Amino acid sequence: MFRTFFTARQRRQLAAATRDRSVQIVLWAVWTLAVVLVAVASWHADTVAQRPLNLLGMSIHCTLAGLVGLIIMTKIEMWLQPWRFHN
Repeated sequence: MFRTFFTARQRRQLAAATRDRSVQIVLWAVWTLAVVLVAVASWHADTVAQRPLNLLGMSIHCTLAGLVGLIIMTKIEMWLQPWRFHN
């Protein structure tokens, strides 16, 4: 139904915008998964060792994993799509 409302040019622009976002979607999904896995690993280590849950340590580990992940994600995006970054 919506295809009848768009012209051919608008459809091409929409398809190009969707392709451009696919790299970002994959990178953000991997980043989110990495941060969650760090939290699960920290929780699992505390549980197996029968220690109380260390929320401060978990938050520090997740923050560091998130920051390193953002840097790596930006480098990958700059390598795959250099035209999106200005000099």
